[in-house]
Formats: sequence, C-alpha cells, structure tokens
Amino acid sequence: MITPAGAITPKPDHNYVAFFLTLACNLRCPYCINRHGMAADTTSARRHMSADEWIAAADRLLLRDDLPLTLQGGEPTLHQGFFRIVNEVKPEIRMDLMTNLMFDVDAFIANVPVWRFTREAPYAAIRVSYHPGQNDIDDLVAKTIRLQEAGFRIGLYGIEHPDPEIRGHILEVQEKCLQLGLDFRLKEFLGEHAGRMYGTFKYHECVNAAGLKQCRCRTTELIADPAGYVYKCHADLYSGRNPIAHILDADFNEDSIDEFRECACYGTCNPCDVKVKTNRFQVFGHTSVEIQDIQ
Repeated sequence: MITPAGAITPKPDHNYVAFFLTLACNLRCPYCINRHGMAADTTSARRHMSADEWIAAADRLLLRDDLPLTLQGGEPTLHQGFFRIVNEVKPEIRMDLMTNLMFDVDAFIANVPVWRFTREAPYAAIRVSYHPGQNDIDDLVAKTIRLQEAGFRIGLYGIEHPDPEIRGHILEVQEKCLQLGLDFRLKEFLGEHAGRMYGTFKYHECVNAAGLKQCRCRTTELIADPAGYVYKCHADLYSGRNPIAHILDADFNEDSIDEFRECACYGTCNPCDVKVKTNRFQVFGHTSVEIQDIQ
C-alpha cells in the first residue's frame, strides 16, 4: 500500500497535467514527436510505475474544473493497469485521454466509466490521432461511432503533413468525418521534412539547430514519465534527462513547476514545448515553456 504525499494544487497559469503511463506504442510513425531528435528509441527500457503508484500520484492532485489529468504516452491504454487507474483514482479527478484507438473498444466501454472522461470543454476529452499507413481510418471511424453511442465524447485529429498526397488524403478524411457528424480537427506538422523545418515556434533556432546554447527555462505543465519522474520539458522527458523531482516525492508541489532552471540543450527543444498553440481554453498564443537568457 502506498501512502500518498501532500497535495499538489496547480496554479491558474499552469495549463496542463499529464501522466505518460508508457512510452510504448503499437504504431511506428516516422515523424513521431516522442522520438524527435533521437538517433534511436531510448524509451522502451524505462521502469513503469504500477497502477497503485499512479493512483497514489493522481490522488495527490487538486485540480480545477478546467484542468483535467491527461493520460498519454506512447499509447496509454497499453499500461497493464490502465483500467484500474481510471476506475480507482478519486472521483474528483476528471481525465482526458490521448490515444491512437488501437484497442478493443468493447472492453473499454465495459471497463471505463463515462463520467471519468466527461467535463465541459471546447474539445473532446478522448482525442484520437490518425496516422495514414499506421492506423486505418475506417477502423477508427467505426470505433469512434461505437464510443459515441456509448456516451463518450471523442474527437479525431490528423496532421497537416507537408507531403501533398498525405495532406490531400487527410483533408478528404476530415470532410468524410464531418459529414458523418464526427469531430475531426487538424494539427500543425512539427519537425523536419524534405530538408525543411515546419512549425510555428516562439524562439529562434530552438529546434534542430546546428549547435547548442545555454538558457534558463520554466514550464507551465506538470508532466511525469512512465517511472513517475517529473521534467521541465518534453525534450527532457522523452530523453530521460535531468528530472526535477518524482511525482511521489513528499516535498514536490506546484511551486516546483514555476522555477527557472538552467539548460545546456537549447537548440534541441522538442516542438511540443516551443510551438505557439492554443491553451486549454483553445485560445491561440500559448507556449508551454518560457525561455530566457539564451547564450
């Protein structure tokens, strides 16, 4: 039995709370943001917290109505304790799920309470990523309709890929889904393609730069990796470097998120951290990480 530590109460300007239950995935997208800038997959050997540990971590959270706990990865439903986590975390916690929908939807419906993924928000609590050549859109559409009929609010997302053929396909799929009454939205392609960098980034030469610089940065997010370690950015989380705390540390709290920390890896930022995007209210202009003193 795990004894929960003190409460963690995110502040009004903290925009996101996410537990990366696993970085394992049953897709192999060549542009996977999780492996951005990595020569090889460095994520598979990490320890995974047990369901009991994740439940204890989630029960520490005191979240506002507008700030859910997002379960993601990798593919979070691959965690062997997924059903226990969504059922046994205290009922005050509302959750979002980022998934590729490559799971048994009947088992999901039978084991996941609808209320856990129900809240007022300008976007669906369950957000499905469609990746051409990796998951099948007809399968995703059928599963999405099945989940909607069961009472879940679910949305599909496609990447605005710079390849004209892929982009054209995504737009056709979006139109088909909208005609079926399904929520299908587009996300900006982030990263390099055909020798060109794509993405709307706040800071100059922060992604895929020729050399590294030093800086100081802080995040607006609470993000924990599969082992429960907390990081100041996605780049650190995916590479497993420089955790700032563990989610079950008794002295870890919301104040730890606000601290500016030294970084010697400016230039290899993960696009998720530095892109200009919408916040949890769908207001454009937000960036996850604030950077200063770039040298």
